[in-house]
Amino acid sequence: MAAGSPGPSGPRAALSRLALSQLESSPVVQAWELGIRLRQRREEVGFTAAAAGRAIGIIQAYVSGVESGRVKLPARRLAQMIEAYEFEPDDAAELEQLRAGAARRGWWHEYAQLFPAEFLRFLGYEAGAEHIRSFHPEAIHGLLQTEEYARAVIRGGTTTIRLTEVERRVAVRMARQARLDGAHPLRVSALLSEGALRQQVGGPQVMGRQLDHLVRLATERPEQIEVRVLPFSVGAHPAFGGPFEILSFPSPRLPDLVWQEILTSIDIVDQSVRVTDYLVTFAETRELALGSDASVDLIRRIAKEMT
Repeated sequence: MAAGSPGPSGPRAALSRLALSQLESSPVVQAWELGIRLRQRREEVGFTAAAAGRAIGIIQAYVSGVESGRVKLPARRLAQMIEAYEFEPDDAAELEQLRAGAARRGWWHEYAQLFPAEFLRFLGYEAGAEHIRSFHPEAIHGLLQTEEYARAVIRGGTTTIRLTEVERRVAVRMARQARLDGAHPLRVSALLSEGALRQQVGGPQVMGRQLDHLVRLATERPEQIEVRVLPFSVGAHPAFGGPFEILSFPSPRLPDLVWQEILTSIDIVDQSVRVTDYLVTFAETRELALGSDASVDLIRRIAKEMT
């Protein structure tokens, strides 16, 4: 929870302890790193995926699934790969640790009926990320939302969400915020359009409290949470067109990823050229935004207008 904010209540209380205990080591990220290390070693020893499958006694599709992080690997099968790829003992021990971590179920799997598989996978990446850079033109980033603002967004955001699902979706959004705390808190760099601050989601009182929450996060955790605003006066800018997030991870083996979520589609972008385009876009757009202090001042002024 944010410093200075009240303790968890409502939907957030139900998941906060579970989320805090599991979010800092994501099974999705551990499976991804395991797959990358296996693929890199396979290529070093000169195996194609098909040749590796024949040597181990499995099909090529299984090898590819493991290397992409989408197929769970039992201990016996990993031991066969370690032997075939001639890993050193220390590396083998690290791989087994990753495999054991990847075998766990993240807390988000309890909500598999609510969300598509790709969004659940994104939750796993977010749970293991070290830094998120985001641009949102119309809404406050989910990790920085108050519970009442999140409820208003979820209720009004789409006609495909059933009313009976609202509270469970709010619970998930609040559980994700546990990553802002703990021994290794997630860093967030949020670019927001001025329009996201003025859109009266939930009405002026809800919006006013949301803006106060933003100010509190930005001023009490300046080294962890950066909030910068693109004022209307900027006009057209490099990120014009839609929201996106760039996720960075603590392991140097893991590249950045991009998450996009729009009205009719969601997408995890992992192609290095496309990810680089987003990194450049974010950097250039950030340069056009107000500085941190000026952004907080603007948020405060708009919050006063709400009340």
